[in-house]
Amino acid sequence: MGRILLVDETHPATSDAAKSALVRAGLARGNVLNVHRALANRPEALDAFTGLIQTVYRGKSILDRKHGELAYITATAVNNCFY
Repeated sequence: MGRILLVDETHPATSDAAKSALVRAGLARGNVLNVHRALANRPEALDAFTGLIQTVYRGKSILDRKHGELAYITATAVNNCFY
């Protein structure tokens, strides 16, 4: 089975675009996840994903961040979508 390369932002061969996208994703989320590292193979895809997450889960919500995260985790558990 094929595997998707996880981009390491500290590796010297990593492009500047991928490094920058990973930094932005880390700042938006609080840390860099493996899904970010996989998407960094296409930095524009990672930027789009980060923007989507910011809009859907973080933008203009009446919930503070910890309650939004609790709702997200609860919905994930209820729908058996464990990650």
